[in-house]
Amino acid sequence: MERSQTWPAVVFDIGGVLTTSEGGVPELSRMIGVEPERFSGPYWEHRLDYDRGSLPTEYWPKVARDLGLEWSDEELARIDLFDARRWSQIAPGRLEILTALQRGGVTTALLSNAPASMARIVKAADWSAGFDERFFSCDLGLIKPEAKIYEVVEERLGAQLVFFDDRPPNIEAARARGWQAHLWTTPEACREVLDGLGLPTP
Repeated sequence: MERSQTWPAVVFDIGGVLTTSEGGVPELSRMIGVEPERFSGPYWEHRLDYDRGSLPTEYWPKVARDLGLEWSDEELARIDLFDARRWSQIAPGRLEILTALQRGGVTTALLSNAPASMARIVKAADWSAGFDERFFSCDLGLIKPEAKIYEVVEERLGAQLVFFDDRPPNIEAARARGWQAHLWTTPEACREVLDGLGLPTP
């Protein structure tokens, strides 16, 4: 369907918005055999560089070192694939929202801090095929909440943007650029926002 020139484009984060990401850390820690509280610190401490485009062979050894562990190349690849795959399953209630927007002619986009392995999994997922644009930090060498990554989205989509993200700093950065940015809570709350803007909803 031809995209509307009057409606704003709607931009979604992935983890914690379209997919449920936070539960993956306990699952991954159990797989590795480390307590979630101990695993979470190293996992997130080095994540921004990984999201910006560093290699899994750079990221995971840092996590292992901080945990006092060593992983073989095979173990590293298995851990990275497990971590990436947990982002590929869209959470309940999200697909209906995306389908209504896309069938209604609204421009939709993804904007995610994501390493290359995650981006590859998401790009291959059926639910992501309908987006007009998919912006991944690893592809751009930029991460939220840096202003430049929002500027790239604006250049591609235009100035009228509605944005859903689960992290307040990312929301604040988007609002500073004039986006209609909303902290993600539930699909129902998202539909209320979209209804209020006159956009198609399920």
